[in-house]
Order: sequence, then C-alpha cells, then structure tokens
Amino acid sequence: MDKTLYLNENEGLEVTRDGPSIWVREDGRAGRRIPVRLVGRVVVIGNLKIEAGVITLFTENDIPVTFMNRKGRQVAVTIPYNHNLPRHYEEQRVFLETEENEDRVKTLITSRRREFHLGTVKRLSGVVASNFIKNGFRECDYETFLGKYKPRSQEQWVIVCGLIGNLFKEIIIGSLMKSDLDPHMGILHRRHNFGLALDICHIMGPEIDLHGVQFFRCNKDNVLMQKGNNGWLVSQQGMKEIIHRFENRRKSLHEKIESIIDDLFRLMRELRL
Repeated sequence: MDKTLYLNENEGLEVTRDGPSIWVREDGRAGRRIPVRLVGRVVVIGNLKIEAGVITLFTENDIPVTFMNRKGRQVAVTIPYNHNLPRHYEEQRVFLETEENEDRVKTLITSRRREFHLGTVKRLSGVVASNFIKNGFRECDYETFLGKYKPRSQEQWVIVCGLIGNLFKEIIIGSLMKSDLDPHMGILHRRHNFGLALDICHIMGPEIDLHGVQFFRCNKDNVLMQKGNNGWLVSQQGMKEIIHRFENRRKSLHEKIESIIDDLFRLMRELRL
C-alpha cells in the first residue's frame, strides 16, 4: 500500500521479525503486527532495538530503509542489492557521455529548481513572487528573501532542514528505484553515493525550505526543539510535527518527483537520437 513506516526513538521500543511481518513492542503498550506488504518505505529515527532480520525482510521486498538521528544527519540507507544493473543504466549513461550532454542536464536542473524557488516564494509572499516574475531574480535574491523567515539560530535551521531533506531523499530514492534508474548516477553530485537522488533533492531544495519555515512558525512556544549536550535536537513533538506535515504533502511531493523523473526520461530520449 506504499505507506511509510516511521520508527521513532523511544525507550523500551523493540522491533522484531514475525514471518512476513514485523512485530513492534513498546513498554506499557500492546504489541503491533505490521505486514510488510503494507509498507512502502521505512524511516528509523534515533536509537532503538531492531532485529537484523527486520532489515533483511524489508530489503527482500525492495523496501529502502533510512536511518537518521535527531540532529538532522542521515546515518545510513539500506536498499535491495543484486548483481544486475538498473534496467535503464546504459541509457542513463548518455547524460555523462559528453560535456554538452552534462550541460543539458544541468540546465534542466537549474530550470526546475527555479520553478520550486517561485513556488516557495508564492506560498510566503504573493507580492514578492509577482516582483520576481516581473523583474527576474537570482539565487542570492531568493536567499535574501528567505532569510527573513529563518530562525535566529542557523544551527537550528540546518538541523531541521537536514531532517526534512532526509525524508525527501528517502522518497526520491524509492521513486528512482521503481523507475529502474541508477540512483547513484548524478550530474551535480557525480561520484557521490545516491548522486542522482541528491540532484533531485537540490532541485526541490526550496520545497524543503518551505517545510522548514512552516516548522519554525509552529515553534512559538519553543517546544519543538531541545538543547542537548552536543547542541540542538528536534524534540519528540518536533519530529511528529515534521512527519505530520511531510505525510500531509507526500502525495503532492511524489507527483513533483515523478514529474522531474519524467523530464529526465524525455531528455534521455532526446540525447540518444
């Protein structure tokens, strides 16, 4: 059913394998059995007990698992492994065959990112968006505009947008895998792990900014972040806020990701003519 399973750090939480399902136990609560066929993606946040068999159950069923902490850092990603290259691997290599082809992809990335810039500005200020459309704008103009909506703490902003960005990467990787594209064959992020996923995440960066702005608008009582021994962390309530907003817009985000992937396929066909 393509649902995302979130496993959030909680004392006493244990996840074990139960045949074609997982069993989630939490101190003081009845256990939950979740059939793997109902899961499309898995996000593990923080430190909790998970049987190794749970991870292999997901990878056996082509379900990526993302591990992250509450400081916004992505710790690991597990994806299914086999010896075969993605079906469109050879076609996809056309993007890297010549410098001209690379430039065509970079132009597509810049153009699509600009659309996301305008989309975020429109959501925050229709007046500024109209001015940008009329007079044009540069990346630095967008950053100056966005600066008015950021919190005073740059550390908090980086942590929150890091967490949100990890959720975006998780859904992007899943879409690339289902499209039989190599998620590692990036252009801007060439020779990076999950380079193509990072390229698409770069395109959608302004959408991540929007989620970040909306998060801090809800943090008026300062309960969504907490100060830890090594700096700021997103609180349990803050994680729920991020996940709730992301899930509410997941269908729309998925459609935008699919639109970008469609553009990549169209360009792939043009360059191979």
